[in-house]
Amino acid sequence: MKWLRNLGLPFSVLYGWIVWLRNKFYDWGWFASQGYEVPILCIGNLSTGGSGKTPMAEWFLS
Repeated sequence: MKWLRNLGLPFSVLYGWIVWLRNKFYDWGWFASQGYEVPILCIGNLSTGGSGKTPMAEWFLS
């Protein structure tokens, strides 16, 4: 399994650098966040099925 870890290392370094650069763009004001007048709640992520998003939304709204 060490070979698999070594294979993924360059990709993880590249991903880390891209995320760092994206965060710097927000810090420098090159990217802007968008705000809304009403509160917005996001439940879940990009997974589909079986992660419990619907029961969590029902519990939160009750």
